[in-house]
Amino acid sequence: MTSEATSKQAAHKKQLPSWVTLLLVSLAVFNIPVALTGAGVALPGVAEAFHPSTQLLQWVVVGYNVMFASLMLAFGTLADRVGRRRVFQFGIALFGAAAAIATAAPSIVVLDIARAAGGIGASAALTAGSTLVAARFHGPARVRAFGIFGTALGAGLAFGPLISGVMVAAVGWRGVFAVPAAVGLLVAAVTPLLSESRNPAAQRLDWPGTITFTAGLFLFIFALVEGPAFGWTSALVLGSLAGSVALMALFYAVEKRHTAPMFDLSLLRHSRFMGISATAMALAFSLLPLLVLLPTYFSAVEGYSALHSGGILVLFTTPMLVMPLFATHMSRLLPLRTQLAGAMALVAGGMAWLSVIGPGVGVGALAGPLLVAGFGYGVTLAVLDGAAVSSVELEQAGMAAGMFNAFRLTADTAAAAIGGSLLISITAAQMAGKVPDPALVTEELNGGVRTSLPAASQAFTTALHVVIWLGAALALVTVPILLRTLRPQPQSVRLVASSVTTSEAVPENAPTF
Repeated sequence: MTSEATSKQAAHKKQLPSWVTLLLVSLAVFNIPVALTGAGVALPGVAEAFHPSTQLLQWVVVGYNVMFASLMLAFGTLADRVGRRRVFQFGIALFGAAAAIATAAPSIVVLDIARAAGGIGASAALTAGSTLVAARFHGPARVRAFGIFGTALGAGLAFGPLISGVMVAAVGWRGVFAVPAAVGLLVAAVTPLLSESRNPAAQRLDWPGTITFTAGLFLFIFALVEGPAFGWTSALVLGSLAGSVALMALFYAVEKRHTAPMFDLSLLRHSRFMGISATAMALAFSLLPLLVLLPTYFSAVEGYSALHSGGILVLFTTPMLVMPLFATHMSRLLPLRTQLAGAMALVAGGMAWLSVIGPGVGVGALAGPLLVAGFGYGVTLAVLDGAAVSSVELEQAGMAAGMFNAFRLTADTAAAAIGGSLLISITAAQMAGKVPDPALVTEELNGGVRTSLPAASQAFTTALHVVIWLGAALALVTVPILLRTLRPQPQSVRLVASSVTTSEAVPENAPTF
């Protein structure tokens, strides 16, 4: 036996069981959405502690999202080249350290910077974590492993508001960031025990594409967040929008000429892939308002505690855990287009029904719309990823998975920024001439400060209704798009949701989650 073979055998013997990898990655992916949804629950406490401007308060959520969305494909490439375990450890350590800094942040600026750093770490950990699991599991075992992976991600999304509400009630808003910090740093400490894997044939990182895409997205979100404060026609806002357009045009030109592009632009011509991606992007405008804006509304208008608000949101998030399994069974009875179109109709109906919300509304009146929207969203969790990667040729499946998630997360970021800006602008406009200082009252409302002014409550409600109806309209528009783009095609590949990550469907380095 050669020395090389002996060393490989010894390394294999030292390798920890694959379930340890799955456990650590699952803890990480549970942690990441908790940090996302928890921020919305923490905002009233942050506003009370620092009295920041409305825009600085928005960056607590948006800063995390924009870095998370823009760097995912870059970290996927880095993980393949330098080592998946190494990138995962870097990501979860940065995520945990950033959350620890947020826990002790002495100012809103430090908190915003820590949240942006946490978004970078989350992007690295989630992308590299999925490839770590893919590298350790094969065949049917990989299907089961990614089922657990998806359940952990859904559980973090489902119970994040409630966990955060409990922490706020127990120790204040800083507790919302303490839980992700503790879990993240614990996972980072154990990760060196895992085995390393990489792709020797991995492509080089597309630096021009990464820089132009990240900068272009940042300028676009910056303009949306700062528009209400500086004015939509101000030089700063218009200049940021113009810069964003220019950078995105440059990104397109770079990707067309790059030998190993960050985005495979040919996928934009696949109608099935684009229809499914458009659905995921529309969902962002339903999900983010519910998880980020509703806690602030409950605090400012109803005077609910963070724990109370988190408990109400469980009505929306719990179906996300139940429906994926049910949808998998439905796949045997219903075609994909019927499932997805029906799910989006439920989301649209639930959002429209949610317009009953107003001052003094009871939990009973909100239960119906939240459950209906939650059931619809839960179905999409089960089938969207599988539909995206199976809508293209096998050799493009990995790129399709990465682009799909980039589209989805970019839409999440835009939804948070657009929803927040609409809420601020419309609330201030509605209160003009009705309260002494509309700008000040708007800042207080956006910070979750309880108002006793009927005009303020009504103005905030009107603004929230606009955001809700926007989410309902976008969800409804996707129904005919899905029915058209997902029409049965000869020789099309059908995958049920549970097979999204089989080795036959997706290369093991594909960042699918």
